[in-house]
Amino acid sequence: MATRGKKHLDEITPQLGQLCSPCFRRVTLNCKRQFHVPIAAIGLREGRHVRLYFSREGHQRLLVDDAVCGLPLAVPAEQIFIEDLHQVPEELQPHLAIALGVRSYIGVPIFLRQHLVGSLSLADNHPRSFSTREIQRLKDLAHWTGHLMELHL
Repeated sequence: MATRGKKHLDEITPQLGQLCSPCFRRVTLNCKRQFHVPIAAIGLREGRHVRLYFSREGHQRLLVDDAVCGLPLAVPAEQIFIEDLHQVPEELQPHLAIALGVRSYIGVPIFLRQHLVGSLSLADNHPRSFSTREIQRLKDLAHWTGHLMELHL
């Protein structure tokens, strides 16, 4: 598939997700083991939604505004790190994450040909701090995931 820029990437992200989902499962399973977290996910932007891929079969589609994994897509940055969601003002808390018992979260962006297309995220049920080395490793995995997706274009 040849791409013609960001608009085209937005249109093909769902197909890329399907093509790459077996690899996404391996990446997220590796993240769960390596970082000792109960939740690892790759989230790909689909318009105003984010489709989450986990270490198990299947995926889930949520509005970007409703998913903590949508934060790196809504507020593009180096990374989004929240050591304890209970310390975040209530009106800013991602209610779905709180309902699922998530206490800490870190997400890093995934770029495909310099376009932000998704995030690689970790969540824990306890307040947690991630070291600089762990954050860099997560960024490296996100960078690798972007290259993996590029192989399918």
